Amino acid sequence: MLGRSTAHRLLEDGYHCVLVGRDEQALRRTVELAKGGSDRAALCVGDIRSSHDRKRICSVAAADGRLFGVVNNAAITRLKPLLAASVQDWRDVVETNLEASFFLAQEALGYMREAGGGRIVNVGSIYGVTALNNKLFDGLLPIETEGDRGPVRETAYSVSKAGLVQLTKDLAVAVAPWGVTVNIVSPGHVQAPVYDDGSGRYVPHRTNLAGPDPVTAKYRQGKTDAEVRAKLAEQYPLGRLGKVGDVTAAIRFLLSEEAAYITGANLPVDGGFTAW
Repeated sequence: MLGRSTAHRLLEDGYHCVLVGRDEQALRRTVELAKGGSDRAALCVGDIRSSHDRKRICSVAAADGRLFGVVNNAAITRLKPLLAASVQDWRDVVETNLEASFFLAQEALGYMREAGGGRIVNVGSIYGVTALNNKLFDGLLPIETEGDRGPVRETAYSVSKAGLVQLTKDLAVAVAPWGVTVNIVSPGHVQAPVYDDGSGRYVPHRTNLAGPDPVTAKYRQGKTDAEVRAKLAEQYPLGRLGKVGDVTAAIRFLLSEEAAYITGANLPVDGGFTAW
């Protein structure tokens, strides 16, 4: 869970963080699991697709001081045979992953401009710069599906993440005179940590197609998590899947003073996957 891990990293590093999500219990659990800095965490239950909630989120963030940074991490996908994807599937994904990211940044930029600077870090994906290759997944995402509906794809997800790359560049140029930097990190397949939430299960980060994901469960063909992950790891020059800490470290860097002269950049955190 990249959002949870990012919050933990930033809290431990001394940031004051507003944690945003639709599930209040999950937000509270994130704070409980933090190893440090939980007293600097504020919760804001809301939906970033809502204009009202975006205004409220930024107001909460700025209430006790400066709104310095935004990490746009919210994302969903729809894994379906290509010819079975619906208009609603497309709209849901693009609205969450791309549209809401822009309008949350827009809302936050009013505060950042007034303060004389800030940071926006978007979270993309390798599938924003390269197409998903079904053959790499050892049958997990079949090319032939029931009813001859085409290969299993997540086209709207890929398009939304590609759009986020271009949004990053456009915003970076637009807001540079205000002292705001805008960058994006693009993770590869990440093996999420297991959090003890009482269920004994975890929800993997979106870029991890291995794991107990009900969306892909029917395509697993009896393969274990370890088998799927081992197959994926073979596709990486570094020979392993990513760790959530690899991604949170990149986000933390782009929020830092050390990254003050970096803007409009796409930082791949993918073990060399997109370098092939």
